[in-house]
Amino acid sequence: MLTYQTATPDQIEEFLRLLRLDASDYLERTMQLMDMTWSQFSELVRTVGHVFGVYRGNELVGFYWIEERERIVHLHGLVIRSAYQNQGIGTEILTTLAHRYAGMMDAIELGVHESNARARALYERLGYRTVKHLADLGFYVLQRSLLEKETIDT
Repeated sequence: MLTYQTATPDQIEEFLRLLRLDASDYLERTMQLMDMTWSQFSELVRTVGHVFGVYRGNELVGFYWIEERERIVHLHGLVIRSAYQNQGIGTEILTTLAHRYAGMMDAIELGVHESNARARALYERLGYRTVKHLADLGFYVLQRSLLEKETIDT
């Protein structure tokens, strides 16, 4: 079972480091296209929404960054430490978020780079559907409805 705690400033730094490593093949290019520096992006992470540490027992296994906007929960980032990948942790986080926000929000939304077919397949298995393709940035925007019970019970 996983637990979640608001990330400390040091943990946010680790989240940023892991995110940069995990998305190294596209993050820098995406920021350039958005006319954003790493410093500006880092400040965004610290000031917009919330970053949570994900724990299995006492072990910090990963992080996620969310923002509530109107009736949509935006999942801006999800990273799992390499030693804990492929253990269902990402699936458990996404399922927990769906249960947590069911009845409170209309949907969870996230972006996935077109080079990350594995993550996109996971999101689709969990009920996320493509709502937009940002070809200039190379991202798909996916949403999972939180309005219908069958979409929550996956």
